[in-house]
Amino acid sequence: MGKLLLLLLLVVGGVVGFGFYNYNRNANIDADAHQPRPYAQYKTADVEAMIKAYQQQIEKAKKRTSAEPTGAAAIDHKDSSDVGGKADAFAGFQHQNERWKERRGEVFELEGELKKLQFEKSIRDRHLDDPDWVFKARLLTF
Repeated sequence: MGKLLLLLLLVVGGVVGFGFYNYNRNANIDADAHQPRPYAQYKTADVEAMIKAYQQQIEKAKKRTSAEPTGAAAIDHKDSSDVGGKADAFAGFQHQNERWKERRGEVFELEGELKKLQFEKSIRDRHLDDPDWVFKARLLTF
């Protein structure tokens, strides 16, 4: 009877030890859940709707900023002796270029927010926002 009890304790201890080892080994499963999540308080349906809205906004913004402004043609069109005209053409190009850079900056900001939303959706799709699921996955994934 004593040997059977000792064997049972060893088996239970081995299972608990292996479970502890496996749980810690799978810590990377929920590593993304510990990243900053600015959209964690939003409902999943709202996150999905925001993703679609941001994608549409990005498409529209990219169409508005499709090509870089080129001022070389306007500057070269002026006569070489027309320094004032070349300066005015260059100033026009600079103004046009600044507007284009602002629009590109808006596109980059929208794309950054879209990446945050997609990250939040990926966390929810992988159920990393459910502590019970994460515990079971870390414990039972071999």
